[in-house]
Amino acid sequence: MLSFDITRVDEVDSTNRLAREMASAGAPDGTVVVAARQTAGRGRLGRPWQSAGDYGLWLSVVLRPPFEAERGGMIGIGAGIAAARAIRDTTSARAILKWPNDVLIGGEKVAGVLVEGSSVDSQLLWAAVGIGINVCPPEGGFPLELRGIATSLAEHAPAGAPDRDVLLMAVLGQLAVVYDALCQGRVRRIREEASELMQATLGRHVTVTSATERYGGEALTLDDWGRLVIRRDDGNVVSVSSADVSLGSGFPR
Repeated sequence: MLSFDITRVDEVDSTNRLAREMASAGAPDGTVVVAARQTAGRGRLGRPWQSAGDYGLWLSVVLRPPFEAERGGMIGIGAGIAAARAIRDTTSARAILKWPNDVLIGGEKVAGVLVEGSSVDSQLLWAAVGIGINVCPPEGGFPLELRGIATSLAEHAPAGAPDRDVLLMAVLGQLAVVYDALCQGRVRRIREEASELMQATLGRHVTVTSATERYGGEALTLDDWGRLVIRRDDGNVVSVSSADVSLGSGFPR
């Protein structure tokens, strides 16, 4: 089972940037960076992640999985599962997933995952797995553009926001379990759990926006690589690995 070596910093531009640096320098499997604040936190597709205060849990984990790069998408799916499990365990809030690895409570985003990696030929050398969880609202509340889109654990936990160290250990504990399953080839088990949690995506009409096109279709299932299988409105079935996915015909949120 994966064990962790945790480095804590008061402030960093991005925990994933630091984790990538450490991984490139040879940091072992299970190296963790936790920051009180990020000055330039990022989400998927280069979007900024609001994390400039100590109101959340901001961390990145270096992983060195023994499988090929094309299965790297399941790392992000697995990290999303770990975050959702940890949130449920520490708050009893009903956390679900939106493909590929956003964690939602009540239809609003409470956590996100960003995976960046390095590979040679078909082999994945390492992955930096960034996880950001809004524990409390930022001072003054979320910015206007995020209201109705973002939320925090404090708004959904009957006993109040969980202690961040307790939440951290819950996330890492669940990540170790999921990572062990992936390393042992139990991909289908992880995919099935992710599918159960992805009530916000699977079986629904969605709009897909990529760098080159935008189309609608029905989200059918996940494949063993973590890709979203969609039956487009024109009848073609495609697998999506990197894109924005929103419900219905609206623009992605």
